[in-house]
Amino acid sequence: MSIQKQEFYEGAAIHQLIRGSRGVRVSYMPPLFVFDERLQIHFKLSTAKRSPWSFTFVPDEQAFLLERSGIMPLVIGLICGSDGIAALPYEGYACIALMQNIALNVSCKRNHREHFEVSGPNGKLPSKIAPADWANLLSKDK
Repeated sequence: MSIQKQEFYEGAAIHQLIRGSRGVRVSYMPPLFVFDERLQIHFKLSTAKRSPWSFTFVPDEQAFLLERSGIMPLVIGLICGSDGIAALPYEGYACIALMQNIALNVSCKRNHREHFEVSGPNGKLPSKIAPADWANLLSKDK
């Protein structure tokens, strides 16, 4: 079976996340990855070579993410090509992309050696996301 592009990038993102951790349990509950039964991650991929990267959230996906966010913490991993991963907590996503019955577009941009700036149809996040936030996700609240 061939490796799909999405799987390749998700694997790289998971590797970055768990390489500094010991004994992390990862389970796959499509389309989410669950880490240590305490953190859910939903990956979005943009294969654009340069900033800005664009991510589309369809209505069913929006409703699913809202539902899952009530179960345990949820982070959306915005995979920005080979540039890095922006760790967008669901609460931040909800601020910039209020649920609608149409597809929503979230944009992520970053200048060289700077943090990710994330925006959606309802504005942009008040603070930028550090690239290192991704690798440190599992070390929070332990």
